[in-house]
Amino acid sequence: MNKLQMTEMLRGHHPEITARQAEMYIKYAADRIAEETNLCKVTEVLSSVAGKRYYDVPRDTIRITRVWFNDVLIPKLIGEPIIDDDEFYDDTDGSDTELSTPTANASNKRFWFFRNTDMTDTSTGGETSETDNAGGTFKKGYSRTIAIVELVNNAITRDGRTSNYQSCSITGDSNIRIERIRYPRDFSVEPAGTQTTTRDSTSELTLSPLQDIPEEFHHTLLDGAISIGYKYPPNIDFNLCSAFLQMFEKGISKIKRFERTKTGTGFIKPHDF
Repeated sequence: MNKLQMTEMLRGHHPEITARQAEMYIKYAADRIAEETNLCKVTEVLSSVAGKRYYDVPRDTIRITRVWFNDVLIPKLIGEPIIDDDEFYDDTDGSDTELSTPTANASNKRFWFFRNTDMTDTSTGGETSETDNAGGTFKKGYSRTIAIVELVNNAITRDGRTSNYQSCSITGDSNIRIERIRYPRDFSVEPAGTQTTTRDSTSELTLSPLQDIPEEFHHTLLDGAISIGYKYPPNIDFNLCSAFLQMFEKGISKIKRFERTKTGTGFIKPHDF
């Protein structure tokens, strides 16, 4: 269903909501689906730099599922190395203590891990800016990053401690491929006073939760949006909220079963002959 149809069905339960509230309810439900399932799975390509450990990934990333380096699937590192590579800012940061560039070795075994990194630039006394998916800029205190490290015996020694993990030693072009789960994209923002009927354009549907969530699961998305509407005035009703939330959670379980049958090996059921 398109946004106009979903909004009309929402207003059957919540007749007093505005167009913006309807979008918010749909977006909140879509975010929950993305957090619980792998429907919003996308692939990003990065370029490695020798001596660079951390690489920014889009801010809407929920989790990273798989990483390839030079087309080779690399495992996730459990935990983090005890010696970090302080490379959060540029070369003008006098307090930077980043590690030296390691010797290039393409045969080193590599790992990855995912973290939130503090991006507040203490050298300038302010926060850095980042461009979002809509092309706007905003201030950020934290950035989602992926780290690529290599396993080398006694690679780094600092303050009497030794770590077997060094930063990436290979420079490449588009040689890091990550598979990540992201939040659905938000609805486009129209100028004030624009009529609701114009918000259902084909161009907008390419940038909305309705595009990121497959159409066969839009009824689950609608159940979630309806349940959210019953949590807040003027239509607050916890009994109806619980009923629709239960249907929403059943829909999420159905999506998970769908993913297992489409991308997994399924289950082997024993039979007696």
